Amino acid sequence: MVDTNDEYVRQEVFRNELLSDETIQWTGQPDPYVIFTKADIFLIPFSLMWGGFAVFWELAVLGFLFDSSKHGGPPIIFPLFGLPFVLVGIYFIIGRFFFKAWKQRHTFYAVTNKRILIAIGNAKSIQAVFIKSIPSISKSIGANRIGTVVFGISNSRWWDYANTGMEWMGSRYGPPPPSFYDIAGADSVYNIVNQLRDDSGEKRF
Repeated sequence: MVDTNDEYVRQEVFRNELLSDETIQWTGQPDPYVIFTKADIFLIPFSLMWGGFAVFWELAVLGFLFDSSKHGGPPIIFPLFGLPFVLVGIYFIIGRFFFKAWKQRHTFYAVTNKRILIAIGNAKSIQAVFIKSIPSISKSIGANRIGTVVFGISNSRWWDYANTGMEWMGSRYGPPPPSFYDIAGADSVYNIVNQLRDDSGEKRF
């Protein structure tokens, strides 16, 4: 198995995506050991309440909590109605963390002299943004020096779901800005991109 933490392997992911005169300045991946975000302070209690109620409903209508034999049992529609809520609850509680871990291991980031690039699944899905078109850059760094760099501006409500495995719930707030999540050396990436913006004549924010 190829070690995707290897610099050469990461560069190869983007090799066929480069424009003429474009060179890679930095590559990286999300740290797969970063599991939680600040949003989980809200999402974990919410998911436990959702999942707990959904399981309680299913057990109740199936007769595991109350004796419903005297009444012939509940209509079949009741347990069928609750099943999607149970499945969603399982995903909220634990499934999203497995999805996030999978996505982290299959996501690659690159900064070139012209663009920022994000590849998911060995370049099967590519997001590219020209550095000179980035309106703003922000960063957040954790105590372990692992951080996130955001290239652009988005609705603040989006960040309730960003990088949690539940990003689809934030889609109603508009598209998210390109972001490098949970990367080592976030300070360095922030400085590299800002320097490239300066070199292109763009104003720094």
